[in-house]
Order: sequence, then C-alpha cells, then structure tokens
Amino acid sequence: MAAVEAWFLGGPVDGRLMPVEVSGDGNPPAVVKLPQTGFYVGTSDVPAPAVEHVYVLAERLDDVEVYQYRQPAPEATD
Repeated sequence: MAAVEAWFLGGPVDGRLMPVEVSGDGNPPAVVKLPQTGFYVGTSDVPAPAVEHVYVLAERLDDVEVYQYRQPAPEATD
C-alpha cells in the first residue's frame, strides 16, 4: 500500500498526522471519509447510525497533504 503523510485540520481528528493511501498513479484522494468509532452506550435498544467525518484535500505543505474538515450540511426541518 503506497501512502502519503496527511495532516487533518478541524473535526474529530484535528491536528493529527496520518497516512493516506494513494491511487495507482500516486495521487492522494480528493476526499477522505473517516467513520465514527467507539463503543455504543445508551438507553435506546437501537444505536444511532454511524457517522462519517468528511475531510477535503485543501493544499500541500512541505510534502504533507492537508485535509480540511467539512461540516455536515444542516438537516432540513419541515
């Protein structure tokens, strides 16, 4: 697996450096989706659906790809 080092800004992994797998031609993905992880603890019999945290490729600094957190769209209320 070929990967590049990426810096994530904002969101649940703010400031973290992590490897990101690149495509066959060596390009990093335009969007990285990080699934919510952890344990479910609650009073409901059914856990809430998993949440994906979306990061968008923003720039490159000194051979490190920079991904910026994209806030989820507000839910429409009727």
